[in-house]
Amino acid sequence: MPAFVTLKGTKAKIPYKKLLQAKPKKSEAIEWDGNGSDSLRIYAKYKKNYLVKFLSRFFEIPEERSFRFNPLGAMVWELCDGTHSVEEIKGIIMKRSKGDEKDIEKRLIRFINRLTANDLIILEV
Repeated sequence: MPAFVTLKGTKAKIPYKKLLQAKPKKSEAIEWDGNGSDSLRIYAKYKKNYLVKFLSRFFEIPEERSFRFNPLGAMVWELCDGTHSVEEIKGIIMKRSKGDEKDIEKRLIRFINRLTANDLIILEV
């Protein structure tokens, strides 16, 4: 695995081992609801920066974004509570699903990266 991971949407580089120890936590600005383990839908308000405010004069810009997760993504989302590290989440996934450890780790980090890039979670390092 790489020595550093660059978080999507930022220029922040986190040492790989430190990323595995980080504890992802849901952003407080996020509303979400789920119907069991079948699916999960998350609603995130758009950040209103100067450009968005300007463009909203000419275009209809939605107030929020919607994300839908499959059961595995929903499980990861539930575990992003600030008490589980990325390494612990990986261990829980490995117990519940079949797959190669390196592949699961790579996919989990990619998913965590996307959640971070969309301001759905913050990483407590």
